[in-house]
Amino acid sequence: MWAAFKRLWSNEHRKAEASDRLQPEVKRLEAAAIEDIDSFLEAARRADAQGHSPWVLRDEVRLATLRRALEFTVQRGQWLQREGSDIVRWQGRLLKLRHGEGPSLGMLLVCRPDEEAAWQLRFFYIRPEWQGSGHGERLLRAARYSLSGVPLHARLPLDCRAAVSSLERAGFTRMQINAFKVASFEASAEWV
Repeated sequence: MWAAFKRLWSNEHRKAEASDRLQPEVKRLEAAAIEDIDSFLEAARRADAQGHSPWVLRDEVRLATLRRALEFTVQRGQWLQREGSDIVRWQGRLLKLRHGEGPSLGMLLVCRPDEEAAWQLRFFYIRPEWQGSGHGERLLRAARYSLSGVPLHARLPLDCRAAVSSLERAGFTRMQINAFKVASFEASAEWV
């Protein structure tokens, strides 16, 4: 009995320590502003050039459409999602990771159809000058913490090795891979 109590106490102690380590990261995850959208679009363009973007951005009309959708998300907290021939409004958040009062290190877009659904991680990136320093993992862990109590889903090509590695280090589990080598990931709800 005493051994079971010690294991339980040490598990709770480790969870509390992990939560304490996350606290500073969470403070750096904040809502993006309209002026942050250009950086997000540039990252989406770079990803599209490599075939890794969830959007096809090869012409200015599509880029302008995505810009308007992101502005709507920043201003109203809603993501405009295509369902068949209709456009519906989902909950949406455009969030950024910053280093104290310094520049944005990266951003992510999450959306979901309603309060009962899991968040879907649509796109995330770390600015090129900050890549390779573990900031992708920090961004994703901070997102999981911020969306506490709700699972988070992501889909991306396995060719995005750095993004896949960041997801896995942040506690996402690879669920399945389709014929196009696009993997689905899920992070369970974290109650912190």
